[in-house]
Amino acid sequence: MKEVAKMVLEKIHSNEKENIINFISDNLGEDVQLTKALVSIQIQLKEMGGGYPPVGKQIEIIDEIIEYTEIAVNRALEMEDKLTAGILYHNQASFCFPNMDDGVDERLVEPGYFAAVKDYEIRKEIGKKGPMLWAKWLVGISEFIKGDVDKALETLEDTAKQAIEEPIEKDIDTWTRMMIAKFYLRSFPEKRDLAIEMLQEVKEEFNTLMDNYGLETVGNIIKTYF
Repeated sequence: MKEVAKMVLEKIHSNEKENIINFISDNLGEDVQLTKALVSIQIQLKEMGGGYPPVGKQIEIIDEIIEYTEIAVNRALEMEDKLTAGILYHNQASFCFPNMDDGVDERLVEPGYFAAVKDYEIRKEIGKKGPMLWAKWLVGISEFIKGDVDKALETLEDTAKQAIEEPIEKDIDTWTRMMIAKFYLRSFPEKRDLAIEMLQEVKEEFNTLMDNYGLETVGNIIKTYF
């Protein structure tokens, strides 16, 4: 897959974008094999661009990844594969905002937000609660990045509310409340005490959930703001 991804990158650089899908299908097959390959190549491109970078840095070939994603999404939708299209969009938004709301490259705000919204629209059509709420969570973060703080908090609060309704998506609820607390700290100093209380609750819940990445993330927030 890595070699195919390298060739895809070369075709983007040489402006042979119209040949990319045919090249992938010739090497990896059609139908199910092709749709799986579309996402795998996108992830390989991310790794070729340095993987998820530290705050203040960006995936080195993010522009090429955005170009590729548009091509791959169009092909997935032609094949009526909404799930693959949603995953591709979700990944693009995550790659544009590799550290969520920290260290965002201003020029990537719009493509990241666009991809997050498109993913959410698709996930609503598919109708599976967990993936839909993760997509909505990412929309809320993207709205905050765009500067619409009130709308971001409204989106996240509704995400948390839906997450604890049957069937329960407890991990999404915890991640959502963590981001609400962080946004309180960033935008509403008068809510600092409430944010501290929320983050302590979130930390305990991540321990219960055995979510090490969540614990690391909330720990970094606490370290940064206290």
